Amino acid sequence: MIKRVKGFDPQFLDYASKFESEINRGISTLCILSIINRYGNEGVHGYQISKDLQEQTKEILIIEEGTLYPILRKLEEDGIITAKREKSGRKRKFYFITDNGIKIFNFLSGFFSKLTEAIAPLFDVNVKLKRDRYLYCPNCANKIDLTNLELRYCDVCGHNLENELKSRGILNEQHEK
Repeated sequence: MIKRVKGFDPQFLDYASKFESEINRGISTLCILSIINRYGNEGVHGYQISKDLQEQTKEILIIEEGTLYPILRKLEEDGIITAKREKSGRKRKFYFITDNGIKIFNFLSGFFSKLTEAIAPLFDVNVKLKRDRYLYCPNCANKIDLTNLELRYCDVCGHNLENELKSRGILNEQHEK
């Protein structure tokens, strides 16, 4: 984003640009995973990921092709996503999140959410987590969808979630039996 602004002192621009790049590196991967996850079994091709990312971040986080496709290749090599090429038509590659990828995404998403909430006061920002939809594991910050009523333990660290579920009124005597 800083590169789009003209007239900065070169030393300022160099420092700000490098810092911005460091912040964006991990966030970009997390945002790409979020978009792929949202498409589920339908899958999504690279151009659509780029377009969704640009729209959903109000053009703040724009990932060029030269950055997007290496991230996708790395995620694929790590088994976090899979790719399937269309058999006809444009023969685009469609990306899907794996079961392990969902687990990793939920953990990283939870960690990022809790981190953002924790540092928000330092930047005079208000963060409202969707606590009615998600539980964040108190042990590891894994983001857990509360629509899964069979849930008793965090699937990342194994933490027993019954106390948290009871305190929210989600788990009662009937669900325990």
